[in-house]
Amino acid sequence: MPYRNLTSEQMDAVRWDGHLLLTACPGSGKTKTLVSKLCYILEHKELFKLGKKKIIALTYTNIAAGTILERIMSFGIDSDSLWIGTIHSFCLNWIIKPNMDRIPRLRKGFCVIDEHEKESLIDEIKGRYELSIHDKVNTALNLNFKPLYQLGQKEHSVVMEYHTYLNSNRLIDFDLILNLSCRLLDKYDLLCERLSLLLRYILVDEYQDTSHIQYEILRLIVTKKNTIVSLIGDKEQAIYTGLGAVVKDRCELMDFFELDGLAEMRLTGCFRSSQSIIDFYSKYKDEPYKIHSLSAYNEFKSVVVTESAIDFTQLSSYISSVIKTHLEQGTPPNEIAVLCPGWFDVIKLSNEIISLNPHFEIDGVMVSPIPKNNENFWLNLIKLLLIKKVPNNFNLRQKLLRDFHKQLNNIEPWTESLSSKQMIKWINKIAISVNYDCAITDWIHEVINFFCDYIQINCNSESYYFKEKESLINSTQKRIDKYKMTYRANDLHSFFNSKSGVKITTCHSTKGDEFEVVICTSLLYGKIPNWNDIRGCSHEHQNYVARRLLYVISSRAKKHLYMISESGCKTKGGYPYKVTPQL
Repeated sequence: MPYRNLTSEQMDAVRWDGHLLLTACPGSGKTKTLVSKLCYILEHKELFKLGKKKIIALTYTNIAAGTILERIMSFGIDSDSLWIGTIHSFCLNWIIKPNMDRIPRLRKGFCVIDEHEKESLIDEIKGRYELSIHDKVNTALNLNFKPLYQLGQKEHSVVMEYHTYLNSNRLIDFDLILNLSCRLLDKYDLLCERLSLLLRYILVDEYQDTSHIQYEILRLIVTKKNTIVSLIGDKEQAIYTGLGAVVKDRCELMDFFELDGLAEMRLTGCFRSSQSIIDFYSKYKDEPYKIHSLSAYNEFKSVVVTESAIDFTQLSSYISSVIKTHLEQGTPPNEIAVLCPGWFDVIKLSNEIISLNPHFEIDGVMVSPIPKNNENFWLNLIKLLLIKKVPNNFNLRQKLLRDFHKQLNNIEPWTESLSSKQMIKWINKIAISVNYDCAITDWIHEVINFFCDYIQINCNSESYYFKEKESLINSTQKRIDKYKMTYRANDLHSFFNSKSGVKITTCHSTKGDEFEVVICTSLLYGKIPNWNDIRGCSHEHQNYVARRLLYVISSRAKKHLYMISESGCKTKGGYPYKVTPQL
């Protein structure tokens, strides 16, 4: 059962039926508590006055949403009253799509531009205004749909040309999803009232990563006084402030949401790390409370290394030796993680370690040729074709099938009469009959056409299905070109099924994970903190960003931690990188 072995702190949060601010230190069982709270509400609908209303759980990533839903489904609890997803998915499915007739630019249909397609477009536009591809340009608009730059600035011109392109091609990006949603709610008070009456609970996971406009969207619903809100996270792990996240305390949240009360609870026990690991990362947090290890490794004699003498040319060899040592000591490969500041570092280091150690199990090159843009109509079909039909994937495949069928029903109401059994039969038939020895874009084109033929839906050049297909194909090709990928369709399964082996990933994307051994590289001023958080920024900001990220990185470790600042690295201008000062 979901409530087994919960601590008194966790159970208090699970049972609380009012507005809640729950602070959860690393390894305190935040996800377990969130899952248990959702299960408790679903199992006690009368107590929580749920009725026919909905529970919305907002997560920072689609991966987190999938993890939470899988856990709830594993308990056999009816989740029909529950919707889980990112704030962007929530806005798209609950605000924009039901109200497209109120948005002139969307009335004739639209697509969501892929992030890689967007990046390529921005780089192209920047070149026309003599800006480097490394010059940061924020394409988001303010609440009045105006650029964040002054008229006359090159960046202003880039943003205007970018949004002109989007408008001309019936495209919106993730920032526009928020802008349009906020504009709708602000303009139509009745829409806010209806949503508030429909949504009994809104639970926000990783609330410290919420941006100003995201808060505003939630405020317009919550202030109608019909919705209970729970905010769960940890201000110490606020690593996205450079991307616009806003950290609010209890008093600020109460004022902002106009709440009569907001219970504040804290999870202080760490079930993950040894006390020596906790003591190491605690120096990077601001609040003075003590984190106690409740882990089986409580008194474990951890190795905590800060290394700055390794030359960058020997980095992959050094890391390989550390991995080998722990493997020989019995550490499972999937309990070792190597972290890098960015994806290019991840790909480079993955290739080097695999080259040096072909016998190692490596889960490293994480960049899929097909962008996992959950807003593309065809992505769930792609996933159903590629995710293996094994018992562990049963619930996931059923959820994907239901979501895909629902999407199809919204456009083609007559397809509601099709059974899920018939749908999956056609999809499985495509999976085993289609040619995989071909280019990935050819494979996408073929499987979508096959499906349209089976369902008998029109995929001509003017149709929504065709435009979504072309969007997916184009963004896939751009990603393949950008990363110089040589994959073919028969390589795709590895990107859509869980891997085992030593994890090599970015510092930011490891948030929420845990490993017995964590090895972090490139702890250098200019990488952590990044140049974007250095140029034009105060020392206070630089220090804040670096401390938050160091806190997250080091708190991933259960037993051993290696913090590496390799020597010999130079900037493009030829200046040597220095060790991250906060180390």
